[in-house]
Amino acid sequence: MLNTYSARPLTVGVADMTYPLVQMTEAGMTLQKWQDFVADYVCADDPVAENLWLRDKGIVIVCNERGYVHGLFSYEVRTDISIGPVLHVDNVKAVEIVARGHVLNCMREAMDRLLRLHGCAATYVAVDEPNMRLKSFFSDAGYVPRKIRYCAPASKP
Repeated sequence: MLNTYSARPLTVGVADMTYPLVQMTEAGMTLQKWQDFVADYVCADDPVAENLWLRDKGIVIVCNERGYVHGLFSYEVRTDISIGPVLHVDNVKAVEIVARGHVLNCMREAMDRLLRLHGCAATYVAVDEPNMRLKSFFSDAGYVPRKIRYCAPASKP
């Protein structure tokens, strides 16, 4: 079995193919909710090829050599008052058929590419607290905790 993965920006044409991956980790996610989320990151008239990497906001997918989606993350370039442009990565989803880190390594390379293309000073990656595998992967890759985000759910009326 080959372990060749490639990363590319998500386009509207393949957005629905990513839904099963997201639903595996987000059980309550409906197709409509996913499509609405994707619509905030990609446009029907997006440019093609290399220009997609230059968007300040997007979703990157990781596919195997057969085109099956094994991972994705959303990103946005924002300015941090202390260090300048920062690549903010959220919604990291990865399925490793063989637990060797191939998908996550490809994701990290894609994050590094976005960092360089956008002239960012750092990459901030948000992972779900209980996901020890992702926390370990990013720690082992040299990422260190820098800022802590607190979450306050909206109170129900």
